[in-house]
Amino acid sequence: MSKTDQSTEEKIKDAAKKIFLEKGFGSTTTRDIAECADTNIALVNYYFRSKERLFQEVFKESFGETFLPVARILNDDLPLEAKIYKFVDHMTELLKRDPLLPMFVLSEMRGEHSKVCDMMTAIHQQEVNRFQQQLEEEAAKGNIRKTDFSQVEISLMSMVIFPFISMNMLKMKKNLTTEEFYQLMDERKKAIPEMILTYLRHK
Repeated sequence: MSKTDQSTEEKIKDAAKKIFLEKGFGSTTTRDIAECADTNIALVNYYFRSKERLFQEVFKESFGETFLPVARILNDDLPLEAKIYKFVDHMTELLKRDPLLPMFVLSEMRGEHSKVCDMMTAIHQQEVNRFQQQLEEEAAKGNIRKTDFSQVEISLMSMVIFPFISMNMLKMKKNLTTEEFYQLMDERKKAIPEMILTYLRHK
């Protein structure tokens, strides 16, 4: 592939990610992507054949690869406390870079057989749930309470993600600039692990 071809292909991918995030798969047209990439529909179809194939490639390379390193933190051989802090930090930084990502993923997962559901399931199946094993081991040692792993996972994810989903509402309610909102999210990097660990240690 020549440098020109590679540049055009990357421009189309970047444009597709931007438009998919803003409008979702169903509302995005090939023309939207072509216009955003400053190219034509014929070239989009030449490189990717269809909007569906472009979506799959963009998701796997961008969205999927973005989530995988974060998910893998929970399977690292880190102490439980360090793991929770690291997870919250990485997830927060990810969402600061792509604040539209949570709404995109949630909207695209509404259908029971959505493309995103299938891709996220495939990603999840590649991972061994070391975090769950660790919670069970720590509970068996008496270091934390015996708890339902699903409740901890849901709480951890929602505490990080929800403020970004409701970002505009929080900014308006608290009269925050975007920079001030991100500063608030940085403060939550410490608050969230403290709340989760307090719950786990309260037996």
